[in-house]
Formats: sequence, C-alpha cells, structure tokens
Amino acid sequence: MAHMVGAGLLALPMLLACSRGDRPLPAGSTQPDIVLVSIDTLRADHLSAYGYDRPTSPFLDELAAAGTRFEHARSASPWTLPAHTTMFTGQLPWTHRVVEDAYRVDPATPVLPSLLSAAGYRTGGFVSTLYVSSLFGFQRGFDHFDDFGIHTEKANLGGKVTIDRVIDKALDWWSRQPAGKPVFLFLHTYDVHYNYDPPEPFASRFDRPPAKGDQKYKNYYYFKKHKVSDAQLAHQVAQYDESIAWVDSQLRRLDQRLRAGGRTVRWVVTGDHGEEFGERGSWGHAHTLYAEQLHVPLIIAERQPDGGSTLPVGRIVADTVGTQDIAPTIAGWVSQAAGLQADGIDLAPIIQGAAAPDRAFPAETTRFETNRAGLYEDGLRLEWDLKSGSAELFEPATDPKETHDLAAARPLDVARLQADLIALAGRPWTAKIAGTVSSSQSGRILMNGARKHQRVVVGDRFQVLPFDAPVRFQAPGAQVQGPWQAQGGTLPGADAPLSWSAASSGPTGVSMDQATRDALKALGYMQSPE
Repeated sequence: MAHMVGAGLLALPMLLACSRGDRPLPAGSTQPDIVLVSIDTLRADHLSAYGYDRPTSPFLDELAAAGTRFEHARSASPWTLPAHTTMFTGQLPWTHRVVEDAYRVDPATPVLPSLLSAAGYRTGGFVSTLYVSSLFGFQRGFDHFDDFGIHTEKANLGGKVTIDRVIDKALDWWSRQPAGKPVFLFLHTYDVHYNYDPPEPFASRFDRPPAKGDQKYKNYYYFKKHKVSDAQLAHQVAQYDESIAWVDSQLRRLDQRLRAGGRTVRWVVTGDHGEEFGERGSWGHAHTLYAEQLHVPLIIAERQPDGGSTLPVGRIVADTVGTQDIAPTIAGWVSQAAGLQADGIDLAPIIQGAAAPDRAFPAETTRFETNRAGLYEDGLRLEWDLKSGSAELFEPATDPKETHDLAAARPLDVARLQADLIALAGRPWTAKIAGTVSSSQSGRILMNGARKHQRVVVGDRFQVLPFDAPVRFQAPGAQVQGPWQAQGGTLPGADAPLSWSAASSGPTGVSMDQATRDALKALGYMQSPE
C-alpha cells in the first residue's frame, strides 16, 4: 500500500507537467503549421522592432529579423470585435458590418478557420476576451475552441485569462493531435489591454509595480475632462510596456516548444488596435482613428527546427497593408483553402518583393456614440468626425504620429478624400420620391458630405452611419415616415419612399445579459459621454 502511494506521488509531477502543456508534440506533416497571434491593444510603435527605445520585444524582434516586418500595417477598427471579424473574414467593417456588440458576422460569411479545417488542418482557437468568444461566433471552423468560459462566466473581465494559461491550454491541445496533420493555431492574448498587470519580474522591469493609489481607468470622456498627471501616465505606459515584454517572453516559450517538437511553423503576429496615451488629450481606444489607434504590427515568418525558412528573411515592407490582408494571405498558403469573400489581398507577392498595389484603406468607429470615418489613400490620411463635421488631414510619411493637421492648407485634398470615403462606404439606400432624409442621435447621412438632414430627389443614393441608426423620411407637406434601420430594426416596405439593398450579407443579432454589460462597463467597454 505504501509502495502504491509513493508511486502515485512520484507520478504527480508528471501529471502536473502534462497539464501545463509539456506533453511531447506529435510529428508534423509536409505542410507547415500556422500560428496566428493577436495581441490585443498592441500599437506598433511600442515594439523594439519598430524602433521603440525600450527593449519590450526581443522575441518578436528576432521573429521579424527571421521573416518580413510590415512597417505600415493598418487596422480598420480601433476596437476588438470588428477588428477580429476583419482578421477572420478579410472583410472591412463596412462589408461585414459587425461594428457594435449587438451583432456578429453572418454564418454564411466564409471565415479562415473553416477553410483551413476543410483543407485538412487541425484547427484550435484559444482566446481571452468576450469580444473574440463564442458569444460572437468566433468558434466557427475550429476543431477545438476554448474561450475559458468567458461568454458565460466573464472571467476575463478581471484580467484572469493570462497568456501563460492560453499557451498552456494550446500546447496541451496540440499534443493530442494526430501525427502527420498540419495545425492552425489562433491565439488571442488580453495581457496588453488595461489593466496592464504582468507578473514579476516584468511588473517592475521599467518602473515600479502597481500601487494602491494608481489611477483606475474610468472612460475616455472622463479623462478628456480630468487629465491624468504626467507621472501617472508615464507609469501606465511603463506598465503597458512591461505587459508587452511579458507576452513576448511567453511567445518565445511557445516557439521553443514548437521547435523542440520538430514542427515547421509559419507565424503571423499582429495587434487588433492600439491605445491612446494622451496624444489626443485622453486615454483608451475605440473613439478615434489616429495612428496610435490603427497602426499595428504585422510580422510574418517561418521557423523551422534547423533555423531554415522557405519565406524571405529580413524583409521590411514599407508599403501600406491592412489586417484585412491576413486571412487571404494565410489561405493562400494552403491550395485547398479557397472561398474567402475578402476585401483584402494575398500578401505573398509583396513578401517576395513585388510592390504593393495602390489601394485605399478606410476605417470607422461608431462605438460609444462616436461617429468617425477615416481614409488612408495616396499618402494622405483623413480623420473625419461625422458628428461635428470637422476633418483633419495628415501626411504619415513625414508625420507618422499624425500631429500636424494639413486640412486648412489643403482643402481640395480633404474634399477629394471625403468623396472617396463616401464612395467606399457604399450607397445602399435609395430615394423613390423627393423629400428630406434624416437620422437621429449620432446618425449621419453620407451623400454630399455627412449631414443629419439631407434633401434628396428620385434616384438619389446614400449611406447612413452608424448602420443601425434610425432613418426617417419626410416629403414636402407630408408627415414624417419611419423610422427604418438597416440593422437591428425594420427595413422599409415596398410602398415606402426609401428602399434599402446591400451587396453583402448582414450580421446577426447578439443578446448580452445585464450582468455582462455591467462588468464590461467597469473596464470601459460600455461608456457614455460625461
């Protein structure tokens, strides 16, 4: 009996080790594995590889040197849900229209994991925030998807789903896959999102550890009126940087396990959006479209156990690309993974040295009663506040942080980019008779500029942002008709003075309980102007 107890105690460390993801990995296939990493809230200019003065990212620096670093990668949204929907579909927010947390992508829209699964890949997804959970449909196409119960238990709202747990679970799953099968692994980490609280020794690497009196995050509007002190903001930035270093160290651990297991892996590492640290007078994200929000890292590299690579090494691409290009690029590596209905492009020719095609890069946010649209085109960047009507113009090549507004000096460029942006947004609404179209709250009619009220004649076509903003119509001398909504409401009938059509399928509704909304509000994800 004593012998059996002793044997059990001896076996315990082995069982614990296996539960941490230390079980040997199976033999790989002739096809490379693919690891897509999304580091939530990671702005590019806080990585050493992108010129940051703190050593935040030694592993990602190494990965960039072993592959291709895209100098100017742009997200199309400054918050998590639409940004990841773009990442998985290759579609811009104005195509998939998942721009508020009342919606998730239409089940008929092709997503990358489904295509890879159909092509013979074993697919695993491990995520750490509600906005990339099964509540919003992100489990589709994965053989195994672990959101740590976030969609029911809200565990991430206290910052408890950390990257070490995510990687342990991922490795444990990988170790159980059949030999000879390629693997697609999606990892989402929330550690770089507020409250920037890594473990030691990282918590004091660049600054003191968190203290009881530190400023707690309230919301973007609060900090517009109550400025964070310079010392406190510097501390928050240091904690943010320490969180990046912590995530970097864990990605190195994953890389070491994969190489030790003899796997050839193609890495794609990016961020969904960035974070403002006082550049526009506040702190946070989702409210604006400036560089600190949308300039994200994008690193693509192949790591073979012997150090080799079939992809170019040491490439730096200065041309602009977008996170909508990630899904088409990964699908392009797998001959059977066809079928995306993407706005993005396969970056393979650019990785091999070809010039990027001329493209426009639109972005939007209608989160928290904001209503902003942005466009990067022909070396210029438009920031357009549709609610106030104000517009700013920047030249990122000479002003990467977008601090010098050129709008007053170049009004023709502003008007041109505004017209291009309206065209890109689409015109799914059509007037069947003459009258006045109006929206309410933050809604704006995009036709000739952006207006709350717009006169129309027969055949005029227009867009309304946000997509779920109510639309009303009044003919001269008649009563107001409506409201109608493109999403989340009633569309106009055949006898209505307006008609609505869209080229793409629309999103479906999501129901979120009040307890979840209350918990999200505590993290700043539910806000209202104050």
